[in-house]
Amino acid sequence: MSEICYSSDDPEIRILLVGRYGSGQSSSVNTILGEKKFKVKKHETEICEDKTQIGEKQVHVITSPDLLHPDLSEEKLEELKAQLVSQCSAGLSAVLLTVPLEQPVQNEEEILDYIKDLLGPEVQKYMMVLFTRGDELDDLDEPLTIDEYLQSKDHADLQQLVTKCGEKFHCFNNKKQVKGQVEELLHKIEEMMIKNRGKFTMEQLKRSDSKRGPRVNFSGKSPAKSPEDLQQIPERKDQIRLVLLGKTGCGKSATANTIIGRQVFDSSATSTSQTKQCQSETTVRFGKEISVIDTPGLYDTELSKEEVQREIVKCVTFASPGPHVFIIIIRVGRFTEEEKNTVQYLKEVFGEQILKYTMILFTYKDQLEKKKMTTEQYLHKADPALKELVQSCGNRFFFLDNESASFPQFKDLISKIEMMMEENGGTHFTNDMFDETEKCIQEILKQNLDKKLKLLQQQNKRFTKAEWKKIYWRLVEESQTEAEQLFSDKNLHLLEGASTTKEAEHKATGVLRTVILAFRERMCVIQ
Repeated sequence: MSEICYSSDDPEIRILLVGRYGSGQSSSVNTILGEKKFKVKKHETEICEDKTQIGEKQVHVITSPDLLHPDLSEEKLEELKAQLVSQCSAGLSAVLLTVPLEQPVQNEEEILDYIKDLLGPEVQKYMMVLFTRGDELDDLDEPLTIDEYLQSKDHADLQQLVTKCGEKFHCFNNKKQVKGQVEELLHKIEEMMIKNRGKFTMEQLKRSDSKRGPRVNFSGKSPAKSPEDLQQIPERKDQIRLVLLGKTGCGKSATANTIIGRQVFDSSATSTSQTKQCQSETTVRFGKEISVIDTPGLYDTELSKEEVQREIVKCVTFASPGPHVFIIIIRVGRFTEEEKNTVQYLKEVFGEQILKYTMILFTYKDQLEKKKMTTEQYLHKADPALKELVQSCGNRFFFLDNESASFPQFKDLISKIEMMMEENGGTHFTNDMFDETEKCIQEILKQNLDKKLKLLQQQNKRFTKAEWKKIYWRLVEESQTEAEQLFSDKNLHLLEGASTTKEAEHKATGVLRTVILAFRERMCVIQ
C-alpha cells in the first residue's frame, strides 16, 4: 500500500522525469541541473540520476527511458522496471511527463497510465506535464504564452494530458537559459507537495509478477479460501482476442506489432513470408487485455496442406474459447484473385456466422497519402470485388500506416473493434471446433490445477489470505498455459496419424477426432 509522508521542512526535492524518446528529457535534466551532465540521446535505454543544490534545496533528478518503446525487449523492460521502482523507493516530490510542443501527442497518455500501474494509483497526485521546446512559442508569427497556446482548439490533445495531470504543467526553454524557469518549476512542485502533504512514498512497491500484466484474465469470482476448499475454474473475461489473416507480405506481422505495441512478431516488407507458424502474443494496454494471433499466409504460402492444417489447429487453440474479431489484412494497391475469395475460404472453414465477426484492415495507408488520396476516394475507385468484400463484412474497415506513430492508430483501431463487439452483444465467435477446443482445454486445466493444489496441500504450508489468492491465480495461469500446449500437441499427433493407445489419452483426445476430420474436409475445399 502506498502512503504519504509529510514534512514541511524537507530539504530534498526528488523528481522523476518520464516521456517518449526524443521528448526532451535529457535536455530538461540539464536545464534543472544548470549544466550539461546528460547527453542528449533519442534511444537512451538506461535509468540515470544526478543531483544539485538550488537555494536551500537539494534537487535529486531521476530520468527513465520510454518503457513502452517497441524495440525494448521484455528482459530489458523487467530490468528497468525493477531499477526504477528501487530508485523511486526513497520518495518522489513530482513525476514530470516531458512533452514536446509542436509535435503530435503519441504514447504520452499510455506512459502516464503505465507509471501509475507500476508505482501505485496515488502517484497520479504528483504528476505534472513539463512541456519542452518552449522556444517555439517565441518563433510563432504571433508569440504566445504556454497558457494561450493550450487554449487553442488545435491543441486539445495537449490540454487532455494537462487535465489528466490535475491541470498541473510547466514549460521549459532548453535551448537557452531563461531566468527563473527552474525556480518557478520548483515552486510549483513545492505547492503540489504542500497540497499532497509531502512526498509520495510506498510501503510496498506495487509491481506485477508478470511482464505486461496477467496473460489470462479471469472473472471476479473469489478463489478457494484454502487449498482444501477447491472450486470450479472461473471463466476468462475482459479479453479481446484478434486473429489476423491475409496473404504473404500484406503486413500482418507489422500490424500485430502495432496492436501489441512492441516488436514481438517477425516483420518484413519483402514478399517472402516471415510468419511460418501461428504465433500468439498478449498484452495489457489501458486496462484491456489484448491477444493477437498472427497466422501464416494460409492460401498462398509455401506451406503444405498438412502444415496449414497444423497451423489452423494452433490458431483455434490460441484463440479459444473464440476470437472476438477476424481481421482480414489487405495491402493498399494490391488485390489478388486469392483475396477476392477470402471470405468464401473463411466461410468454408469456420461457417457463415464468421461474417459478423470480420473486419477488413488495409495496410500501407502512407501510399494513399503520397498520392494525396483519401480513404474514401480509394474505396470509391476500388475494384468492384473489393467493394463487395468490404460490404460482406458489414462495411467494417480500417486503414493503418505501420510506419507512423502506433499509439494514436492503436486507440482508433481498438475503438472500432469495441464498437463491433458491442454490435455483437459482447460475444465472441464460436462454432463446434471452438466449443470442443475450449471444453477439452478446460478439462485438462482442471486436472492440472487439481494436481498442483493437492501437492500444495501435502506440503502443509500456511498462507495468509492475500498470499493464497496470489498463489491460486498463478497456478490457474500456469495450468491454462500447460493445458493449451498439451491440447495442441495431442492434436498435432492426430494430424500426423499418430494413434493413442492409452485409455487416459483416448478419453482426453477421442472427442477431438471429429474436429480434426472437419479441418481436413474443409481444407480440401480451399486447397
